Amino acid sequence: MGDKLKKLKDEASSLYKKGNLEKALAVFNQIRGEDPLDITACQKAGDICKDLGRPAEAIEAYQRVVQVYAEDGLLLKAIAACKLILEIDENHTETQKLLADLYAKKTGRAAAVAQKAGAPAPAEAEAEAELPSIPLFSDMSKNAFIQLMEQMEMKSVLPGEVIIREGDVDDAMFIISSGKVKVTKTAESGEEIVLAHLGDGTFVGEMALLSESPRTASVIAEEETRLFVVSRDVLDQVVKNFPSVKHTLMRFYRQRLLSNLMATSPIFKPLDAEQRKSLIEKFKSREVPANEKILEQGQSGDGLYMLLSGQAEVSAKVNTKREVLAHLKGGDVFGEMSLLHNQPVSANIKTLRKSIVLKLPKRTFSEVISTHPQLLAHITEIANEREKLTKAIAEGKMRFSDEGLVVV
Repeated sequence: MGDKLKKLKDEASSLYKKGNLEKALAVFNQIRGEDPLDITACQKAGDICKDLGRPAEAIEAYQRVVQVYAEDGLLLKAIAACKLILEIDENHTETQKLLADLYAKKTGRAAAVAQKAGAPAPAEAEAEAELPSIPLFSDMSKNAFIQLMEQMEMKSVLPGEVIIREGDVDDAMFIISSGKVKVTKTAESGEEIVLAHLGDGTFVGEMALLSESPRTASVIAEEETRLFVVSRDVLDQVVKNFPSVKHTLMRFYRQRLLSNLMATSPIFKPLDAEQRKSLIEKFKSREVPANEKILEQGQSGDGLYMLLSGQAEVSAKVNTKREVLAHLKGGDVFGEMSLLHNQPVSANIKTLRKSIVLKLPKRTFSEVISTHPQLLAHITEIANEREKLTKAIAEGKMRFSDEGLVVV
């Protein structure tokens, strides 16, 4: 970058931060004159014109952003700029046509430059530039894609801003158009665990949206980030017209749940990454409706179970009376006592809402603990704590309430 351009960019940023929008706009436009491909200057000019109530100028700047991103094959970023235009003028026919063109986009600027120079286009530029690898897009026809683009909202967040808060219940998922976020979860110890850093083209929040349950993790912007917002109403309409979208999202949903589980569940803590992956692949999964029994007191134990998502109730007959012993959440294991003691199941396990349950069959469990004694020690510790709890309830020293276990 030349010294002149660097000075102009520093000046524009300083003016913008101070709120001197008119002067900042003049400098950003000067930068655009010096370098027509400077996306940041075009984007900022569009944002400022929008804030100043000058829609025609904002649209002109955003159109340049769309053009450059489209030529680079950065389709998601180009689509986001189209959305900004449609937020200003929802009937902007030129942009609606441009969305259709983006869907069918076949070459990026690399191919055009190569062709002008008389050189063959690079192999990757010859192929059709695929839509971002987001299930919501990849399974859709052109018309459905354009309809979704028009219905989705755009949102901008600043570094440190919480996009999704663990434990909240809401009805939207987000697709990152540009920027970077971190996904975090609070461990039982209270420690914040960073599950992932995500950038352009990834989506977050689909887990709670699909399971209709509280958010299982927080998502926080690490830099200035633009997001597509897909509400439940919009998603329901898409799924109604294109059922395969739901199946694809569910597959991603389960993969992300498993990834979170391996990062946070104590049962996997003694294992390295490769051992965790190997162990989780041995579990079989199934979806269980609400209010359905998974295990029944007295039946033969047939495996180690783990709740991947949802919620379940543990109850047992104690002194001829049915007692609720605990509520299970994602990551909790059960069925371990009958396996360790080779005895019938000691409690009833019933789902309280739709859940995904993992099962490690009895024979596989025996093989696993023979090669991973640290797992046997951890599972034995869980079983011992549960036996103490059941004994305390039987003796009337403790009881389970809506707030959890309480001492009587």
